[in-house]
Amino acid sequence: MVVIQALIDALSFGSTYVLLGLGLSLVFSVLGLVNFSFGALIVWGGLVLVTLTGLGFPYWVAVLAMVVILTLISILTAKVAFQPFHGAPPATLLLSSFGVALILQAIAFIFFGQGPYFVETPRWLSEQIQLGSLSIGVLQIVTIAACVGVILVLQALLYHTSGGVQIRAVAESAQVAELMGIRSGRIFTMVFALSGAIAGVVAFLWFAKLGTASSVGDLNITLKAFIVVVIGGLGTLRGAVVGGLLLGAFEAFLFTFTPAELSSWQQTCAFLLVTLVLLIRPQGIMGQKVELSR
Repeated sequence: MVVIQALIDALSFGSTYVLLGLGLSLVFSVLGLVNFSFGALIVWGGLVLVTLTGLGFPYWVAVLAMVVILTLISILTAKVAFQPFHGAPPATLLLSSFGVALILQAIAFIFFGQGPYFVETPRWLSEQIQLGSLSIGVLQIVTIAACVGVILVLQALLYHTSGGVQIRAVAESAQVAELMGIRSGRIFTMVFALSGAIAGVVAFLWFAKLGTASSVGDLNITLKAFIVVVIGGLGTLRGAVVGGLLLGAFEAFLFTFTPAELSSWQQTCAFLLVTLVLLIRPQGIMGQKVELSR
């Protein structure tokens, strides 16, 4: 039963990490950009959620509004900070990404303060379902369901819509796509809109579990996302799924079967896992440079 409980926890942890990886990999697979502002965007989601619920909005209305707001912020950052540098050297895009992260964090601190602030959630989200000796949290079920839902929606959008075909064409070859008349500006908007919406879903799950939100902590979120995509392979959505589930399983079994002293070294152990994976397979588990085109 202990192993089954650990597997349930692994699926729950892993589902959140899969979403983190998808948000980061989606941008990288198309634009070749590691978006280090992704964590800051999720932090904004927590602060927006606290603000909206504090103003009296029903929780689920606040969650939906927060997802929309994060999508719009993501599109705005694409238009202002990334699209003008399209085709620039990777170092330029990387500096722009760090700059956006710092600006988002600074604005959050100015408008919201440091915090932490209590995130009000429906009571039933924190309830536990007992199945014999197994304990399954309602939030765990919601997390897994949200992850599956996002994957299915992404699959439908990327493979069954004209916009998805254009995104995959740019992922395969941006130069050829432009010769075919595909506008890069439209692709920027679509990709960052999807990434922003995923950030909103992650923010809902992350802060429902954490219980508090503050204007700091985006580095930890970004590091988690980066670990996931490095394990799975940069630029591959399937790799984000594999990397997220592997990291979730690693952490769940670390918490369950190792002393508490070792569990407190969670971040260090995660980097050791990354090192081990890269020693065996330097390009990440999935390995392909671009997965969207497949």
